[in-house]
Amino acid sequence: MGDLSSLSPAELEAFLNQPALDPPDNIIPNFENPPNRNDIAQAVVPFCLTITTIAVLLRIYARAFCVKKFELHDALMVIAFGCYVVDIYLGIRLQEKPGAFVHQWDVRLGDLPEISFPLFLSASFYIGVVLTIKAAILLEWIRIFIPYGVRNRFFWLCHGVLAANTAFYIIVLFLMNFACIPVEKNWNPFVDGSCNVNTTAVNIASAVLNLCSDVFILLLPQRIIWSLKMSTKTKVGVSIIFAIGIICCTIAGLRLGAELTYSRSDDVLYNTAPVMLWALGEMTCMFLVYGVPSGAKILSDSRLPSRLASSLRSLRGKISQRGGSRGSNTGASSWPGSSSMIIDNSQSDSSHTYTHYRKIDNGHGGMLLTTIDSARDQRPSGSMEQLKDPMVIQQQQDRAAMEAGMIIRTTHFVTHEDYGDLERGLVVNDGYDRQHPWAKDRI
Repeated sequence: MGDLSSLSPAELEAFLNQPALDPPDNIIPNFENPPNRNDIAQAVVPFCLTITTIAVLLRIYARAFCVKKFELHDALMVIAFGCYVVDIYLGIRLQEKPGAFVHQWDVRLGDLPEISFPLFLSASFYIGVVLTIKAAILLEWIRIFIPYGVRNRFFWLCHGVLAANTAFYIIVLFLMNFACIPVEKNWNPFVDGSCNVNTTAVNIASAVLNLCSDVFILLLPQRIIWSLKMSTKTKVGVSIIFAIGIICCTIAGLRLGAELTYSRSDDVLYNTAPVMLWALGEMTCMFLVYGVPSGAKILSDSRLPSRLASSLRSLRGKISQRGGSRGSNTGASSWPGSSSMIIDNSQSDSSHTYTHYRKIDNGHGGMLLTTIDSARDQRPSGSMEQLKDPMVIQQQQDRAAMEAGMIIRTTHFVTHEDYGDLERGLVVNDGYDRQHPWAKDRI
């Protein structure tokens, strides 16, 4: 724009109060209450922030209380989340003034610098998020899929993509911030200066390469993952992460389409909203890819499923106890000191001379018991003689345990590995130092 210092105060006021863009025919600008679609932003932004926060907290909890170790990629995740929160705050400012999906002709020309400044910062913080979270994902995959000390093709591919992403996003960040001299001219067209960088071309190139890197990062570990012998539950978890990655790539493609529409339109302010919302969805999916696997780690370490199953069995036992108390007395003696022990008569018949108790609630998970019904006529018989054999008694207890769905027995064993200096040098890529970090300096 030309020099505004030559304008009189009245001329300057009239100039700044005109629409920031010439409206179409038969359209009257609405500066006071411009029509908007804030309802879309108000639904998307809190949803993305909530699930991203959950993913980050799952990761932090798993590293702090399960693994009890933080690494570089965890610090990168925290930095990425900080940039993510700032980017959301800048998006909320856009909702407040002038609003999401507001046409540029409904904004005064004098208000454009105040509106453009948060948008300028938002683009920089978006680069900060994708740079750090993609680096965290790649470093995490290197840690998971590559044994300590191994330098295979996957190792070099991950580091190559990491280096290329880092260099690319740093260059884009530099070009975006120093496209105009002075820097303020990037968001304030009334400042004297020059702009020597085509920011539209930079934004399109950034969206294209960002989509390519998303696809490449998604496909990079697939060959290793699906060649592993995994349980069905693990395969389901991997499929979920793979599905999130596919959604992330899809959203990145939609952001590229919004970026192309933005570059071809004069109504820049209106077309900024879809670009920001698609970018928000893409960043959210990246956090889910990184944080959701920690949920499985927390469940496995806390044994929540087994505790839930135990609670259900206990509830079923209490219901059975209440039903049995209203029936006839079987005459069976109760175990001393146990109020929660009940007799299961559902499996007792004339061919069995024993019944089994559910468990004794001693505060340590309980135990399954079997006994001979003292109320029955215990005249000597062949079956009674067999019960005197400890082996027969054990077999009957095992059978009762299997019928009740209980664990019959467990086996615990301990193994030790001793490495000297010579053996450690001969064994190549066995992961010894990774499995025994406390013994690195052992002689």
